[in-house]
Amino acid sequence: MAAAFLLLPTTIMAEDLIRIGTFNKDAVIIAAEQRGLLKAENIRVEMNLVTDSPTLLRNLIGGSYDLILNNADNVIAWAEGQGADPKPNDFVIFLGGSQGLRQKLVVLSGINDFKDLKGKVLAVDAPTTGFAIVGIYILKKHGLELNRDYTFKEFGNTMKRAEAMSRGEASGAMMNLPDDEIQKRGFKTLARAEDYVTHYASGLGATRREWANANEELLVRFIRAMVRATDWVMDAKNKEEVIKLLLPGTKNSRVRAEEMYEESVSSRFGFTPRSRIDWEGIRAVLELRETAGLMKPPLPNPEKYVDERFYKKALATLDR
Repeated sequence: MAAAFLLLPTTIMAEDLIRIGTFNKDAVIIAAEQRGLLKAENIRVEMNLVTDSPTLLRNLIGGSYDLILNNADNVIAWAEGQGADPKPNDFVIFLGGSQGLRQKLVVLSGINDFKDLKGKVLAVDAPTTGFAIVGIYILKKHGLELNRDYTFKEFGNTMKRAEAMSRGEASGAMMNLPDDEIQKRGFKTLARAEDYVTHYASGLGATRREWANANEELLVRFIRAMVRATDWVMDAKNKEEVIKLLLPGTKNSRVRAEEMYEESVSSRFGFTPRSRIDWEGIRAVLELRETAGLMKPPLPNPEKYVDERFYKKALATLDR
């Protein structure tokens, strides 16, 4: 009897691992992890936080990451061979993220007007991708041209750019520092991206098309967990619980956690309902790249970079 019992097959299944690359953990991925929504889909995630976009995209291309959570501009730029590496890549966006831009053009205290940026160096993550393109657009609106009136220098993410400014190695940068942090560092805000760019797709899910097709069932399960997490975060009755989840990432600053919550659920900057793909935001990114001289008309259709099959399958099976 004992021997027969020992030979009974086990029904315990190992969780499927998904390796994710991103700059930071937002409320949705935190909720998906902490509330067991990924575990319910038999998924375990390995979160890899980076400080610059070339590392993020190269690790996706090289297979160190299965997918990334990032802005549409980086995905499009690297798909077109306009990133730090000139080779085109077959990337696909499969999940929506946030909408709008919280970025600001932050400058040193001695900069009082756009014309004061002439001859200055601006800190960027990468010169041909991401929020640097938004900076180019804003400065064009004020008559300034890249490499004629100002130059870019690569430093990395927001904190790396802020440190470069503090050392006097740059006079300004696009960044998403809170207003109190900007003041604390002795900087000031020259422009807010939201006043120039109405739509912008960021924080979305993307991967290599080959990986998506080879792991369709796993990807659909991941999307289901993320949609459920988004629904939970966006439900006003969960506000206090969401804030508690955000606290560890703010050094337990209740004020900052509340600010992050309000940004997360904002109709201007927050997550798209049900993690839907922000088509207007993707079109806006293409138009920004055209304005920056990095893409020529006619612009590609946004569908070139998106495959909604996985998202639609996830929604269709969400309540089963």
